[in-house]
Amino acid sequence: MWHYRLNIEYDGTDFKGWQVQPDQRTVQGELEARLHQLFSTAIRTTAAGRTDTGVHALGQVVNFSVDRESKPEELKKSLNGTLPPDVVVHAASEVDAEFNARFSATGRTYRYDIEYGHRAVGRAYAWVRQNPLMLDDMRHAATHITGEHDFTSFCVAAHERESRVCDIRKCDWSTTGEGIRLTISANRFVRSMVRSLVGTFVDVGRGFIEADTVRDILSKQDRSAAGTTAPPHGLFLVQVDYGDIEQRNAETVT
Repeated sequence: MWHYRLNIEYDGTDFKGWQVQPDQRTVQGELEARLHQLFSTAIRTTAAGRTDTGVHALGQVVNFSVDRESKPEELKKSLNGTLPPDVVVHAASEVDAEFNARFSATGRTYRYDIEYGHRAVGRAYAWVRQNPLMLDDMRHAATHITGEHDFTSFCVAAHERESRVCDIRKCDWSTTGEGIRLTISANRFVRSMVRSLVGTFVDVGRGFIEADTVRDILSKQDRSAAGTTAPPHGLFLVQVDYGDIEQRNAETVT
């Protein structure tokens, strides 16, 4: 068997998320259909992050195995020649059999964009709001979630059995030319966690709750204690880290 890694970008606007679903257009479905055409066999892919409906990716990582060799540069070219325009392969490489895009990852970084004012262009890539938010208060609120915590209060699917403990390594709000941006890095994220956090931070920025209340929401481990879930189109998976195994013994095409 040959084992491959792909670094891909996609516009999530017209996808029902990453994961294959019956009768729905998904990123995994589009990618696996093209791999089937290329290798004439069914191939199952694994992604570093199973993004939800409408969420975008600039640095998604995918791996798969197949019983036929393909040179990485040819694999990249063939896929980009057949994939729809809202999915692009930026790099392809051969990896060790043990590499798993999801479980080998040591960290992930997301960003969430909020823009101010009325606009016709760009609405699909940011949460557009009419009134500026209190950025200093939002920055203070973000300090309460850094470190290792149970994020049940910010997990939409709180009934799932997987651990909801995550180690937040960075959570910063910054200004952009058109608004503000959250950059958040962690070892892992639970479902809809970033969007749930953003919704609560926006409540802080609107003056609906105090910044220190975020600490109390976190400790309650109750989803109903947090704010609403921010819309998906402002969220981007930016980068996935693999520590010491990053690109080890791999021929990468960029």
